[in-house]
Amino acid sequence: MSTQKESRRTAILDAAIDLLASRGLEGVTHRAVDQAAGLPQGSTTYYFPKKAALLAATAHHLAELLEKDCEDLQVGFAEKVASDGMDAAVAHVAGELVAYTENARHLFLARIELTLAAARREELAGVGDELTAAARRPIAFFFRLISEGRTDVPIEACAGLIDGISLMYAIGQGPKPTTDQVAQVFRAML
Repeated sequence: MSTQKESRRTAILDAAIDLLASRGLEGVTHRAVDQAAGLPQGSTTYYFPKKAALLAATAHHLAELLEKDCEDLQVGFAEKVASDGMDAAVAHVAGELVAYTENARHLFLARIELTLAAARREELAGVGDELTAAARRPIAFFFRLISEGRTDVPIEACAGLIDGISLMYAIGQGPKPTTDQVAQVFRAML
């Protein structure tokens, strides 16, 4: 795919993520995405003739963004362990997750919207699993490191707790998570 086409496709998918976060699933129309991306009318339809194809591609793009964030977290964790030790690294990861809840709220809300849609729409089967795996990857990675390879660590329970705390904040139904709160969840699971 040419650079211009790839750039336009990425602009469409980024706009769809923003619309999912701000307007929900029903707010994502081809026309709305064109407008949000600053593209001529019909651009989104050219790349994604059906809404299901647009949503599936948006989910894959979102999973890639979440994976990149995970890689950045892994590097930061490794550097923190090397320079300041494990306790500082736990606090660092907790702080990064709290900052992510604030700074990447639109990605979190878009993930929830797409995951809910996947549970209700057959044409989006697998989307929820892909997004959940991408979002939980940093937590699983982190737990494997701090548990020193133990296999009895309840990764899913921890990820669920952190997702729940983040969700309540993202939708305005709970306080902003704190670094101490998230670190306490990590430590309690070990």
